[in-house]
Amino acid sequence: MGCYEISLGDTIGVGTPGSVRKMLEDVMKTVPSEALAVHFHDTYGQALANVMMAVEMGINVVDSSVAGLGGCPYAPGASGNAATEDVVYMLHGLGLDTGVELSKLISAGEFICKFLQRPTASKVAQALQRRRKTVDGSISC
Repeated sequence: MGCYEISLGDTIGVGTPGSVRKMLEDVMKTVPSEALAVHFHDTYGQALANVMMAVEMGINVVDSSVAGLGGCPYAPGASGNAATEDVVYMLHGLGLDTGVELSKLISAGEFICKFLQRPTASKVAQALQRRRKTVDGSISC
């Protein structure tokens, strides 16, 4: 069995690209980037920037959640995870192949948001919903 991956998480969402760079520089002195993953919450709006820093430093595994759902039960006030839709949109914009079809991901987010009766935290999904509302007068989630 053993350990194949270590996921470094900012579960309260206070990290910045600078702190992510420093953390990864220190950790990668001992652990190769291929054995690392990252997990960022978006409490201070830094999750995407933090993901970008990690990717630039060679990290290839990023934890996220559809519609940015989730939170941190032991950190009152911490917001949800990095929204998968936003991460995928950014990575596709960089020309990276994620193997994820964004339209299907957006549909999954809409489904779960409707079921949970809560709005999506994904900026990409929100933008596409506004665009759709402008076109056909309807909006979901």
